[in-house]
Amino acid sequence: MGASSVIGLHGPWWDAGAPLDTPAGRMAEVDPRRLVPLRRSVLRDGRSDLPASYGFDREPSTLHLAVFDAGDSVIGAVTVLVDPLPGAASLRLALMAVDPAVQGRGVGRSLVTSVQARAAGAGLAVWAASRVTALPFYRRLGFRPRGDVVVGPMDLPHRRVLWHSGTGTGA
Repeated sequence: MGASSVIGLHGPWWDAGAPLDTPAGRMAEVDPRRLVPLRRSVLRDGRSDLPASYGFDREPSTLHLAVFDAGDSVIGAVTVLVDPLPGAASLRLALMAVDPAVQGRGVGRSLVTSVQARAAGAGLAVWAASRVTALPFYRRLGFRPRGDVVVGPMDLPHRRVLWHSGTGTGA
C-alpha cells in the first residue's frame, strides 16, 4: 500500500493550472522524465550510479513542477509527493534542483511558493529533508526545522523542515 492510500490521496491533490510566467521563467507541470538530467546533474553530482528517477514519479498523486528558460530548458524543478510525516504534514517536497548557473535568481523560491499555494488550497502541510546548507532558504519561506540532523543522499547532512498553511510558520 502506497502513501497515497494511507491518507486517501490517490490522484491530484492540487488544482492544475496553465503554465505560469514568473520572474524566474515559465513554470509548468511536467513529465518527470524531463527532470532526470537536472536531478542527476545537481542532486547526484552527475553520477550515473545513483538514482535520479523513482517509483513515486509515476504516482498520480505526485506533482512535478519545472521552471523553463527562454530556450525551453529545465532550469529548476521540484517533485511533491504524498509522504506523510506523522502528526505534521501529508506532502513531501522532494528532489528540488536548480541549475547552478541560475541559483540565487528566484527559481527555487518560485517553485516552493507555487507548491505552498497549491498545498494551502488543499489544506495540506508540507515537509522536506533540507540540506543543512539550504536551511536559511527554507526559513525565509516559512519552513521551520524539526528534529535532528541526519545524513542524507550523497552523504550530506539534512534536517527536516515543516511548513503549514494555517500559520505560515511551519508550527
